[in-house]
Amino acid sequence: PRSSAVPPSAAVQARSHMAAEASVSPGKYAGLAGDVRGHCSWFLTRTNKEHQATMEHPFMKTIYAKSFDLTAYAQYLSGQYLVFRELERLCALGSSEVPLKAVHDEQLHRGDALARDLRFWAGAAWEDKAAAPSPSTARYLERLHQDASDPWLLLCHHFLQYNAVLSGGQFLGRNVSERAHSEGLAAAGASAADSGAAFYEFAPECQPTHARVQRYIDDLDALTIPPELRDRMLQCMRDVYILLLAMFDEGYNAAPIAGISYEASKSFADGASPSAGGKKRKGPPPPPSAPASRKFTLKELHEHSEGKQLLTAVLGRVYDVSVARDLFGKKGPYEMFTGHDGTFNLAVMSMKTNTLDKFDYELEDEDKACLADWIAYFDSRYGCPLGTLRDRRHGITLKDLPRATKIPFEELDEDDEDTPPSGGQPPASKL
Repeated sequence: PRSSAVPPSAAVQARSHMAAEASVSPGKYAGLAGDVRGHCSWFLTRTNKEHQATMEHPFMKTIYAKSFDLTAYAQYLSGQYLVFRELERLCALGSSEVPLKAVHDEQLHRGDALARDLRFWAGAAWEDKAAAPSPSTARYLERLHQDASDPWLLLCHHFLQYNAVLSGGQFLGRNVSERAHSEGLAAAGASAADSGAAFYEFAPECQPTHARVQRYIDDLDALTIPPELRDRMLQCMRDVYILLLAMFDEGYNAAPIAGISYEASKSFADGASPSAGGKKRKGPPPPPSAPASRKFTLKELHEHSEGKQLLTAVLGRVYDVSVARDLFGKKGPYEMFTGHDGTFNLAVMSMKTNTLDKFDYELEDEDKACLADWIAYFDSRYGCPLGTLRDRRHGITLKDLPRATKIPFEELDEDDEDTPPSGGQPPASKL
């Protein structure tokens, strides 16, 4: 693998974006108490672009496609091992003090699991290969040590790193494990932990993982974070994303291989063939679909929280999500939305049940943009709304939202394909 400088995608292009974003003055939510909206919701809506950039990164797409280069993946794991091992050491030093004691949990630790995976993918000499950090990993570790002097900034690393693995780990782990089996590296019937995917497996105490994420969010939201500190933490999180994207760039540059989008990989997992879906869509999403004429009361919507037909509503637009029972059915990660209007939660990226069926609220521009994208997603994934709510009205309408800029998780037909042209440079990660 090349150890030369990473292309300027994450390290240069994103930095100017971050500087511009950092200059924005605090919004109307800056002074609200954590239990009104939640600190985590505030952070998540303001790092949504960065989060999407990691999910859409060419290296992650190779994991979705189960086509990742084995040596490049071992290199990626080496970086993760060095980062998590040092993060866990530093957090342990402050685990008895605010704020880290609110979220510290050794059941979340990934160091030992990563060592197990490295032994699987890199062999008995894995420690030699992980002894010296790569350039991008070294830059992350340097920043981590700088932030360790302020426990609130160390909390930013903790928040992003552990919740990323908790949120997407089961899906990624399944793909990694299946790749190990397809290569004949894992014994028939071996668990994910025994087939190179221990990094993504959590103890029973952390199951289901989506509930553990919510518990983490509740614990962090209970902290008192003044507006000035919250702004500083936000900038730290954006900087961390730059460093993470540089690590992804490095892994991809080691072996540029074509991948597929997250949405496409989920479709294949559900039984669709790789050829299904036809051509990729170009350009921005279409305008919101016109709902059918059926009218629902909120009580009728509540009656469809289980059973044969599962319904949910976004901005009063009622969707049939029965096809996605793994998501919206019992014990699914989005079960809480079933039978409810989840508009406010989707707009502010919150999993708090007490804000479901909320119709009186104000949204900032970032929230409106996020909601517009989610409406495009529900239209695309679940078809035209069955109808609308007739006895409840939101304080905003479609006319108050900007045009959607993307459909979350969708793969576009773009000029810069994941596979670089012969003799060319790999595509830059986009932020």
